[in-house]
Amino acid sequence: MRPQNIVTILVNPENPDNIGAAARAIRNMGFSELRLVSPPANWRQRARKMAVSAGGVLGGAKVFRSLRDAVRDVGFLIGTTRRGGARRGSFLAFDEAVEKLRKISNNQKAGIVFGCESKGLKNEHILMCDYLMTIPTGRAYPSLNLAQAVIVSLFSVMNSAGRVKAKPYREKEPFLTKKEIEITLGHFEKALTALGYGASGANLRPRILRTLADLIKRNGILNREAQMIKGLSRKITEKVLSRS
Repeated sequence: MRPQNIVTILVNPENPDNIGAAARAIRNMGFSELRLVSPPANWRQRARKMAVSAGGVLGGAKVFRSLRDAVRDVGFLIGTTRRGGARRGSFLAFDEAVEKLRKISNNQKAGIVFGCESKGLKNEHILMCDYLMTIPTGRAYPSLNLAQAVIVSLFSVMNSAGRVKAKPYREKEPFLTKKEIEITLGHFEKALTALGYGASGANLRPRILRTLADLIKRNGILNREAQMIKGLSRKITEKVLSRS
């Protein structure tokens, strides 16, 4: 694991105290990078009290308008949620998720996403995550405070070495970042448009794109694989347009 590649992302945090406490948790566990999506006004000043000696983490926190912008350089993304169900997304067991974060961080940025205190992650945020995980708790009251969720997750990432043998996957060559995947899917969408998907009748284009995106999320995609998809998509687009 490379601690500098582990990124903690808070989406729409509501309470600056929790931002400060999360910054402290990040430093406590030996990590350093905090990213915020649309935090409340004057959050930095109000969060200092809870951050205590983690002022460096707080001062270095980057702010973004959307989760999409916040994860453009991230290669692997785990979302946290206490709500299950197949429609929510693909879940990994907690220990397997943190072990995968550790291993992928050896080569590229790997992020953990936490939703706002009152509502958690929205569906649009969940769709951007490669997998979801639920922090194990007692059944009677499973909802954790935001800062508690951060410190439990990061403690597990720091302390999980060798506890779980994650399923084998390619880790020597980094996966594409979220921005690079978005570009690849854009080329594929142009090819689908050229082929007439969405021009009339049932619009299958979104479903096809979603299927490819889900496949990439489950297995990852390497640069050479993305180049093949982009090259094939360009050839299809050029061939179809040349006939029109």
